[in-house]
Amino acid sequence: MNRYAVTVAGGGPTFEAGAGERILGAARRAGVWLPFECGWGSCALCKVTLVEGEVGLLFPDAPAVTPRDARRRRILTCQSTPRSDLTIKPLAVGLMVRSETPAERPTADHTGELVGRDELGPDIRRFVFRLERAADFREGQYAILDFGDGLRRCYSMSSRSGSPLVEFVTKRYPGRAGSERLHSLPLGATVELELPYGDMWLRPGARPVVLIAGGVGISAVLALLRQLHAAVDPRPVLVFYGAGSRPELVCWDEVEHLVHGLPGGSLHGALTSPENGWPGTNGLVTDALAEHLPAPETADHYLAGPPPMVDAVLAHLRARGVELTRIHYDRFG
Repeated sequence: MNRYAVTVAGGGPTFEAGAGERILGAARRAGVWLPFECGWGSCALCKVTLVEGEVGLLFPDAPAVTPRDARRRRILTCQSTPRSDLTIKPLAVGLMVRSETPAERPTADHTGELVGRDELGPDIRRFVFRLERAADFREGQYAILDFGDGLRRCYSMSSRSGSPLVEFVTKRYPGRAGSERLHSLPLGATVELELPYGDMWLRPGARPVVLIAGGVGISAVLALLRQLHAAVDPRPVLVFYGAGSRPELVCWDEVEHLVHGLPGGSLHGALTSPENGWPGTNGLVTDALAEHLPAPETADHYLAGPPPMVDAVLAHLRARGVELTRIHYDRFG
């Protein structure tokens, strides 16, 4: 495999990247920490100016890829691979190259063996992988699973940090390659993982905590709940969990147990197709927020779920005066 030299302009370090290897991953493996957050082409934090050289783009439909950036030779290091020696320059002063691993994203490569697979609901499963060493992350973050042949997908971890066992709650979406590949894995199969990524981790402080999950977004929220429960966190914690039907409201009993174990915990469910006798909200999770979320501008909010749900919740919170700095979220389709 061809190897290329990648130099950070302005007296920065030089590292090697192979043909087909993502620049961001190559830098990390060489001990050079370029700015990044999502690892998926959504946040744009890893953009750099390509001063010299040529690259290939692995994910042309990445949300952060724009025609304007192409004209200005701005590239995403998480989705670009070298085709020659390169010189790159971080876009903003302050987004400097780091020589130490950032505490909020100690991202590393792992190999995981599938050791557990449980049916939780209609097309919803919990997957447990055993890594070769303990995973280091912040609850609420996610991993990128590499299934080979360029097929990579993001999944939020529902487990606690510090264990070689990592778990994910996911839904099978027929016809979607990544979903089909994960749900067809036999026990004993191995998968390459990169973790952690993402900015949805619990901030310290005294403000109330609002956790909002839609569908299998409960995976990330479950990790946060487990963290809060283990710490017997004294802050008020309000949990909102929405799904289509009661069978899709997976892990409800565990969520209820964790919430009731918190000094100031409360749980509100929402179903768009409820059965008779459902005690929660009939409708969307935003309907439950409208009914049960007092003074949202005083709280920190963490939400995870499919893009339409996340976008609707973000619009709801902004309309009620919540500052963007108090909202942390993941939105994966």
